[in-house]
Amino acid sequence: MAGTEHRTAGHIMRGGDRHGLLRFLEERPELDHLRIELVEGKIVLRRPGPPFRTCTVARLGAQMERAGWAGLSGQALISGVPGFEPKADLTVTTEEAMQDDCHPYPADRVHLVAEVVEKVVSERDSDYARKRRWYAMSRIPLHLLVDPNEGVVELYSQPEDLDYGRVDRYRFGDPVPLPEPFSFAVETRRFRSYASARS
Repeated sequence: MAGTEHRTAGHIMRGGDRHGLLRFLEERPELDHLRIELVEGKIVLRRPGPPFRTCTVARLGAQMERAGWAGLSGQALISGVPGFEPKADLTVTTEEAMQDDCHPYPADRVHLVAEVVEKVVSERDSDYARKRRWYAMSRIPLHLLVDPNEGVVELYSQPEDLDYGRVDRYRFGDPVPLPEPFSFAVETRRFRSYASARS
């Protein structure tokens, strides 16, 4: 059985179908604990984050749900921009838009994506920057980047060809106002920075 699986993975890799390889890896039970993404044509495996990061994603999702939005955690996204199939920490859409249970989920149905930065600061300037460009190129209206390393939140808006045209910065504790169609502020008082963790 293992030999058949290896041949299948090899066949997919030789064919250059990175999305097919992603599907293959997602079906491997031994990889269930990892988030598997396609970023600039490369398969990226992410381990689960620390509790503060996980809790921040959950709190964001709860706020979106209370405001009447659907918050999808780790949902694979796809658009006409090739070489990518990222999985944002939180994808915000509507209940109506996901009635067909489409997977990967079309980026043109997404109103906001949120990412919570890992403790590894170098990833902010690599995977996070590349994913942000893809979100902008795919015309996702809003991108919320939460950085517990620095205790800051950045709200990117006005997507353009290579990046977002506007960024607004906030500190943990500040409300983060979201424009239409949201028209409410994300509450950040309960977000915790990694520096506040007890040694």
